[in-house]
Amino acid sequence: MIKFWYKQFPQYPPDHPDYWRIRLIEHSLLITTSYFLILTLINLFYFEGYQYALLDGSGLVISLGIYCRFRRTGHVKITAWAVTLMVASLIMLFVISAKGYSHSLFWATLIPPFSFFLIGRTWGTFISCICFSVCAFIVYLQTQDPQPVAFSTGSLFNVIEVCIAQILLFRFYEKTRFSAYKKLALRNLEIQKMAETDKLTGLYNREKLDFALDTLLTTPAANAPMATESANATKRTDEAPIIYQPYADDHPLKNHQTTQDLLSKQAATQYPISVAIIDIDHFKQINDNHGHLFGDKVLCQLAQLLQNQMRSDDLLARWGGEEFVVVLPNTTLADAVELTERLRLYIAMQNIQSMELTISLGVAQYRVEDTAHSLLDRADKALYSAKSGGRNCVAAA
Repeated sequence: MIKFWYKQFPQYPPDHPDYWRIRLIEHSLLITTSYFLILTLINLFYFEGYQYALLDGSGLVISLGIYCRFRRTGHVKITAWAVTLMVASLIMLFVISAKGYSHSLFWATLIPPFSFFLIGRTWGTFISCICFSVCAFIVYLQTQDPQPVAFSTGSLFNVIEVCIAQILLFRFYEKTRFSAYKKLALRNLEIQKMAETDKLTGLYNREKLDFALDTLLTTPAANAPMATESANATKRTDEAPIIYQPYADDHPLKNHQTTQDLLSKQAATQYPISVAIIDIDHFKQINDNHGHLFGDKVLCQLAQLLQNQMRSDDLLARWGGEEFVVVLPNTTLADAVELTERLRLYIAMQNIQSMELTISLGVAQYRVEDTAHSLLDRADKALYSAKSGGRNCVAAA
């Protein structure tokens, strides 16, 4: 029954600005219809107050009429105004007929929630002020002719009914607020992902790489004195490419972690950091011979292969064009050369878009005097040496 009451309008999907407004209209009509039905029966059979029963019965008929028309037309603005005016009018008629006694004034507190959320802040304020002015005038009249007040069962019912209605309304409002914030948070995550992800390959982009590397290199662990092996490794410059054996078949590597993951792991120890720049050999010929769309497919498949071979701590990003960068935490220059050499051999053995493909790599290890720019610059110069030395090899700076 509840699911039937809340109709889904195709023209108002969940991301539409009026989606939750529609849900509020349906929720409000469900509350008013239920209340007017219950109040009609109570006034008719318990209190034998036929005047109030007629008033509540009219509200029941109007609520059902508004709901049926809304289901047929889906007109949000007209329905919102109709519900607001119906609720405000019937409540004020009840308050005026009861002359403000029997805690009937409590019902006026329901008018602002309905009016503000259905027709907006400006008109909600206007209607609420008019209704509260009427209530204040009624209380003023009571002060001019004070009467002994006797609290009856009707007073108790009025208080209970209004409190329940307030709970139901604000429970729904809190649900919409929570849903809106949750949707906003998810949207922000999507925007953040879009901002730091390369659209073509799905890897991190250059902006993400620069931020992650800058943050990583400014932590105390990166600038601490290196171990002897690390210090010796940094002295290697302009060496010829070093060849190592391919990866073992059971080498478990994967790439996908945030900058915070890198930093949290780095904070536990002091270790060297290396970077490698990867360039596809003769990629321009691939574009010239097969077209740029084919070249994009090559980049995507290569990116996936590279990503699958990354260790859990590594960060892989597309640097631009056919170049990729890998940040290798806790890796000396010698280890980085060995890892990248295995990676080079692994790619050379793959069939990428039905063709053989090779890569050249330049590797450099972070030094205390380095910035992110100088570190990448040294790796780039090493890559140039690898390409000048015949390509399909690894060079270390």
